Amino acid sequence: MEQGKFEPTEEGSAQGSVMSPMLANIYMHHVLTLWFKLVVQREMQGECFLVNFADDFVAGFQYKSEAERYYKELKERMEKFGLELESSKSRLIEFGRFAEQNRRARGECKPETFDFLGFTFYCSKTRKGGFVPKVQTSRKKFEQKVRAYKNWIYDNRNRPMREIIKELNVKLIGHYRYYGVTWNFRKITTFLHRVQQFLFKAMNRRGCRRAYTWNGFVEMLKYYPLAKPKTYYCLY
Repeated sequence: MEQGKFEPTEEGSAQGSVMSPMLANIYMHHVLTLWFKLVVQREMQGECFLVNFADDFVAGFQYKSEAERYYKELKERMEKFGLELESSKSRLIEFGRFAEQNRRARGECKPETFDFLGFTFYCSKTRKGGFVPKVQTSRKKFEQKVRAYKNWIYDNRNRPMREIIKELNVKLIGHYRYYGVTWNFRKITTFLHRVQQFLFKAMNRRGCRRAYTWNGFVEMLKYYPLAKPKTYYCLY
């Protein structure tokens, strides 16, 4: 739509458009989700599952042979609809309760990890030694967010401190609400520390004279505190 009039396009929705995830969900529901539920799951002997959001998805299989079969058939399914898998983001890995044991028996290193929706998933253990999959903010997303916050802080450094902190807290709480999950508290705490460092440096570049020492900056934060990290979602 442009100025209230429909304009056809041959290139699809724009990258980053609010419509992109919705349209991708609708299309992939037919191409991927229904096919997996009605065809793939019925043909597999072992357990299998699919988790997807828009055009990002993870499929899990109990048996390696069935995972390899699915991977081959998935490529054919995508080609049928004029799609293709992103090779840099598509791979088969051994992941789960037996991954570490199996890889050790083959003389290989610890189990591989994978990224999904901004998180890195990795194999770990509970305090009692049982298997548990854990997550943390992916390195790529962490650095992207850090750069975005740094740019915002420097672009807004000449505004009143009260306004900066107020708007920054809205952003931080949004970050915590997404990444504040079990086992990721250290990452969101590190993120806050990086934001504090950028804010300190930016405040000292507002004029010719240095505005704050570090101790003075910490004291100022007592009057205008930054939102503290919080775990919002317990995954297990």
